[in-house]
Amino acid sequence: MAADERQDEVRFLAELKARSGRDLAAWMAAIAAQGFSDKNEVIDWLRGQGFVFARASWLERIYSNGGRPIYEGVPERPPRSQPKPRADVSAPRVERAPPAPARVSPPRPGAEAGQLLEQLMAQAKGYRPLYQMLEAEVKQALPQVRLSPAPTHISFGAPAAFAAVALNAQEVRLGLALGDHPFDARLKPAKIKGLGQDITHMVVLTDARQVNADLLSLVLAANARVNG
Repeated sequence: MAADERQDEVRFLAELKARSGRDLAAWMAAIAAQGFSDKNEVIDWLRGQGFVFARASWLERIYSNGGRPIYEGVPERPPRSQPKPRADVSAPRVERAPPAPARVSPPRPGAEAGQLLEQLMAQAKGYRPLYQMLEAEVKQALPQVRLSPAPTHISFGAPAAFAAVALNAQEVRLGLALGDHPFDARLKPAKIKGLGQDITHMVVLTDARQVNADLLSLVLAANARVNG
């Protein structure tokens, strides 16, 4: 997956000046000139310059990385091995003993979880940076949080699950265990497949500005209710 994203970044930066009128160095200088103190401000400003959310977020990540591309130095995907030449059918056939069965090590649980997590994140497509921002903010607020990927969602536990995230190309759904907390225009009844009854509420995220102090207070309240 890193190799795929590296190629996407290379294409994005190669076309950047033709599509936007500025190359990477010029955009980094333009962002710095604004004097922003928050990454959401950078993303909002870039969206105002005509970038879609995913590209605006990517430029913000490069800016936060000191102006260096995120995947700079990541090796390209190795070329596929060439097929072996077919054996000469005219050569005399030599009978050989069948090879001993290869020993196959069972997959590690951690490796399976990592692969499933990557598959779930890939479903977000352009909203993947939004999920990554949400995950980073939750981890900063709750350093003990642990992610547990399931077929339909990603559970957040500390240790018991108090939140869950479902990802798709249209939105990011954040489910929260808020019990009898009243519903409102933002907090809807949870609609995420595969969840138990503990996750009662849901916030639909489509914009980085929604990942703010108010949202994190709901996340902390859900954790306090389950693990407090």
